[in-house]
Amino acid sequence: MHRKKTKLIWRVFPSFLVIILLSLTVEAWYSTSYFKNFFLETAQRELMGRTFLLQDRFAQALYVDGLTPQQIDTLCKTLGEKIQTRITVILHSGVVIGDSFARVETMENHRKRPEIQDALSGGKSVAVRYSDTLDKNMMYIALPIVYSRSDPAVIRTAVSISAIDAKIEAMRNSIALVLLLTTMAAALASLYVSRRITNPVEQMRQEAQAFSMGNLTHRLSYPDTEELAQLAEAMNFMASELNKKIIDARNHSQELEAVHTSMQEGVIAINAQEQIITINKAAAKIFDFSPEILKTKHVLEVARNYDLQVFIKKALATSEPVEDDIVIDRGERMVLNIHSTALYDTQDKRMGTLIIFRDITRIRLLETMHKDFAANVSHELKTPLTAIKGFIEIILEMMPDNGGALSQDSVAQYGRFLGIIEKNVNRMVRLIDDLLALARLERLKGTDVQFEAHPLAGLIQKAVGFCADRAQARSVTVDVHCPEAITGMVDPTLMEQAVFNLVDNAVKYSSDGTSVSIHAEQKGHDIEIQVKDTGPGIDQEHLPKIFNRFYRVDKGRSRDQGGTGLGLAIVKHIVQYHNGRIEVESRRGKGTCFTIIIPGATEKDMVSG
Repeated sequence: MHRKKTKLIWRVFPSFLVIILLSLTVEAWYSTSYFKNFFLETAQRELMGRTFLLQDRFAQALYVDGLTPQQIDTLCKTLGEKIQTRITVILHSGVVIGDSFARVETMENHRKRPEIQDALSGGKSVAVRYSDTLDKNMMYIALPIVYSRSDPAVIRTAVSISAIDAKIEAMRNSIALVLLLTTMAAALASLYVSRRITNPVEQMRQEAQAFSMGNLTHRLSYPDTEELAQLAEAMNFMASELNKKIIDARNHSQELEAVHTSMQEGVIAINAQEQIITINKAAAKIFDFSPEILKTKHVLEVARNYDLQVFIKKALATSEPVEDDIVIDRGERMVLNIHSTALYDTQDKRMGTLIIFRDITRIRLLETMHKDFAANVSHELKTPLTAIKGFIEIILEMMPDNGGALSQDSVAQYGRFLGIIEKNVNRMVRLIDDLLALARLERLKGTDVQFEAHPLAGLIQKAVGFCADRAQARSVTVDVHCPEAITGMVDPTLMEQAVFNLVDNAVKYSSDGTSVSIHAEQKGHDIEIQVKDTGPGIDQEHLPKIFNRFYRVDKGRSRDQGGTGLGLAIVKHIVQYHNGRIEVESRRGKGTCFTIIIPGATEKDMVSG
């Protein structure tokens, strides 16, 4: 249990008050005792002087004048009244023969009185005690009356000390009153002094609360007291140094956080219990979580993957770096290259493992694409080259050996063969052009796309114009519906190529005498461009693959139509670089509809354009 804290003033003030009260009490006690002893000593000296005088007087009366006991008693009363002192004369036997205040007949034998015994022994005696006869506190002095006798009498004088006690009591009361008043004054003075001491401390405490609230730029004022001023200076220096260290630590932390956050690679630090110590946004994004909710969670709660579990166990079991590739399936396949490094604290003690995730899905995909690309290009180039080579050999074989003139049939065959060669050469040129265009798009990854607010009607009409000869040759009509007001943020050259590829495919695969429709409209913030034909259509199982390179639904017909198998792949890349998407709907025998969806131009874009 915590003891209740008390303020400093209530520790200092009572201490001062107790010290002052104790000092005054001791002083009062000492003063009272001193004055009482002083009065008693003074009374004793005065009484002793009277007793010495009376000693000679009564020696004369007893042994020279020979006064009788009655005369002695009368003398005692006379002298006692004059000097206001009780005078008693006691014989050696203890019989009282004279007393100034009492009747001797009623007085008992005094021989056993202490002062009488001391006096009979030859010395002087002083005693203070209560007198039953007078009912008062008395001071007694007894002296022997010696006059060449072996049985001396004793003269005893006494005065009442009740008056002294009364004076002492009155003095004690006065001192008590003064003590009370002094104590009150001392209490006020102590309170004032205590506040003078504690107020600067309290002020420093209140100002120091700014430090506790994080305001380390605040500075304490300097009290008048040297020690407190030095304390304030030390606390201000401490706050300044602490503020510098906090700023340095915050800057360092922000720098680390900036590096941590901006890293494209995912970073997870885990302890020996496989709990997450820290995780950056890239890693949290891989596992589709927020970084704030992942700290202190078990890593396997986040990444439920067997290969990752095996990797973590292996990484924690060794201090050597571990590297591996794992596949995570979260709706789409993701390939991650993971690398682990042992994590140590400042005392060089192993505290866990740092795991770095690098998404190499695109790299692996590109590697696969490059392999497929090499195989497909080899196949696609080999086919026209084989045809060209074969027909050239036939022409060479048909050449007359004797150099004679060619017959009309031979000329016709040469013309047909040369036409086939020309067709395959043109196909190779288109294939190479498409390969170069696709390679350029993939290499630039959209970084060279120059967006501008551009009306789509003229762009679509220009793309249709490139297909006019082919469409006219096959009696295919192209209907365009695109309002002049529709404007998109596009790269005109690339978007024109995308529309041209779709329109060219639509004309190419449409039957003679049919029509192709192009319809563009604004839907909210997006623009949709639909290219629809009435061709043979595409089966559902082929739809997910038609944007792949060199993929053909009907390979024989595609080659006959002069297709390269790269047109739709180019369209997909262009649309993606425009932050859009392309969709396709088709049914066998019902035609095909391609839809490009891209963001429209805002008023701000049109003004800046």
